[in-house]
Amino acid sequence: MVLFAIMALAGWALLPLGTALAYPPANPVRALPGMVNKGETFNVTVNFTAPANNFFLVSLSDFAPAGWNVTVNAAWCTPVATSVTATGNETQIVWGGPFNNGTFFTAVYKVAVPEDAAEGFHTFTGHLQYYLGAAGPYRENITGDSQVFFPPEFDVIRHINETLKSPNVLYPGDTFEVFVNWTAPLNNFCAIGLTDLAPAGFEVEANKTWCSPTANETSATGNKVEIVWYGPYANGTNFTAKYKVTVPETAAPGSHFFPYDNCSLSWLEYSFSEYGPYASCTIGDSEVVVTVGGDIVGETRDVNANELSDVTVTLYKNASGIANDTSTPNYTIMVSATGNYWLSGSKYRYFDILTNALPTTPRNPYHPDYINLTTPELLAAGCTFDFEGDYGLVPICCSMSYAMTSVNHWLFVPVDGSLVPHPEWQLSNWKAMESVHSWQFPCECD
Repeated sequence: MVLFAIMALAGWALLPLGTALAYPPANPVRALPGMVNKGETFNVTVNFTAPANNFFLVSLSDFAPAGWNVTVNAAWCTPVATSVTATGNETQIVWGGPFNNGTFFTAVYKVAVPEDAAEGFHTFTGHLQYYLGAAGPYRENITGDSQVFFPPEFDVIRHINETLKSPNVLYPGDTFEVFVNWTAPLNNFCAIGLTDLAPAGFEVEANKTWCSPTANETSATGNKVEIVWYGPYANGTNFTAKYKVTVPETAAPGSHFFPYDNCSLSWLEYSFSEYGPYASCTIGDSEVVVTVGGDIVGETRDVNANELSDVTVTLYKNASGIANDTSTPNYTIMVSATGNYWLSGSKYRYFDILTNALPTTPRNPYHPDYINLTTPELLAAGCTFDFEGDYGLVPICCSMSYAMTSVNHWLFVPVDGSLVPHPEWQLSNWKAMESVHSWQFPCECD
């Protein structure tokens, strides 16, 4: 009776009760994968050894988690089984025998994880029953692995500088914040480590107190940040990892990228109690745009190339004036955001002149619609646009003398002292007729 009590405490029981066993147990041990995924089919292996001669009528019964289906084949087992059955989540494998002491057995069956399997841990239970000669049946519980873990699916989402709108436009030297958020999906969420990479050449900075819950450790090297929480934390705990990134002064204009959905570059590592580690890839915001301010520069002249000092040049975007310059004839307007622009030059008693209304000529590369600063590279380059010569401002109520001079300059191109035509005096038919029209049909002017 003392021997039986010791064996029961060791995790196995013998039947019939009260019958002592003069041999070591068969010791059936189950091997399971630690983690499984929905829809996956995996192998379960149970190993044991014949504890004595005349080991026969050996029957293994094992139960997968409820609702999970099993399949089995006699040929998958060593020695080949005498008979097998699979019913729902129950597997039964039988060997007739008899087998000699020391014969090693391997029972194998397959389990399919349902598509709707619940997250968390799922338990297996089973036993081995056998005879030793005329004695028996004896029964031992299966030891070894008893659970598989179906990991929860949860998002690890990066937000780049939540105060910015998409696209996130930055300038060299700027420092911005990055937030990574997730929620603990189960209890005993522990050994948590976030690794994230800013774009190459960017510098990161981390601090334990910037994170919620406060992190245990941080490391920031170059563009790589690592943040650690020991835990354990309860299911539903919300995490926010925060770190800062500085754009290098030498950053090229254009798009720069953080990793997206790539667990080899940016991921959250974690465990549940002793199970793990597992990993989830970082998703969410991944692009920042680095830009530099550009200048639109030029000068204003009348149809005869004379400088005009009292013209207001206005920069337009999306039909709204956003900046102007009154320092003409030489003007400079700073532009800090990408986009399509156009200019308007206006003067008291003069026509407005819009770059999107000018005729097509090689001297106006921005015709017909806009000044194209739609990329950081174009914005950095800026542009030069001159209201001069053939594109100059026509008096809105010009005199007959002014109109006829324009016609004459169109018909007979003036020349300078070297009898060389001045390019700004070579008026087009369009400009000459504008002058004539302004003289013939003057508008009301204050």
